[in-house]
Amino acid sequence: MTNDLEGLETVIFDLDGTLYDKKGLAKRVVKKLWWCLPLLAAERLARRNAHYVQFASEEEFFGAFFATMARGHWWGPRIAAEWYHRIYMPTMIKMIRKYHHPRPEVMALVDECRERGICMAIYSDYGSVVEKLEALGIDPNLFELRISAPELGALKPSEPCARRVMEMLQAVPETTLFVGDREEKDGASARNVGARFLLIKN
Repeated sequence: MTNDLEGLETVIFDLDGTLYDKKGLAKRVVKKLWWCLPLLAAERLARRNAHYVQFASEEEFFGAFFATMARGHWWGPRIAAEWYHRIYMPTMIKMIRKYHHPRPEVMALVDECRERGICMAIYSDYGSVVEKLEALGIDPNLFELRISAPELGALKPSEPCARRVMEMLQAVPETTLFVGDREEKDGASARNVGARFLLIKN
């Protein structure tokens, strides 16, 4: 990894699928939440529909997200929101804590960045960033910025969101590396701001 870090000042890591292998996570969540399969399906559909739509704030993003989840169902946006925040995300975190572990090769990269004094950040497509890091046994304080795309009003690979992350870190494209497991999301985010990209292969 040493050559990949030459000249870098900032490394921006994805979380799910990058810091840990998320294989089997979706199945475990579905098995645990079998009693609310319609809500799980509605969440998947709302997430697909939210791609490439930019909102002005996290509040507007989730307002539209939960309205989409409720469309055509007996539950309203409020119930969808309560289910998402109180049941769905906590269940995901529990499954991560019980079954998943940090990728050794990615944590070696984190350690090397720390030793070199390179600024690190987490930029996730989901929320509960700190809670997931803690579930994996990773110190959140290793990262100067811990943020999710919805907090900035969209999902990856939103160009405005990626640029906002860069601004918050006072980073410049020439010395910034994005690290992720999805070329179409993490790689595209890097390209949108002119930064380098390192693909973590599953």
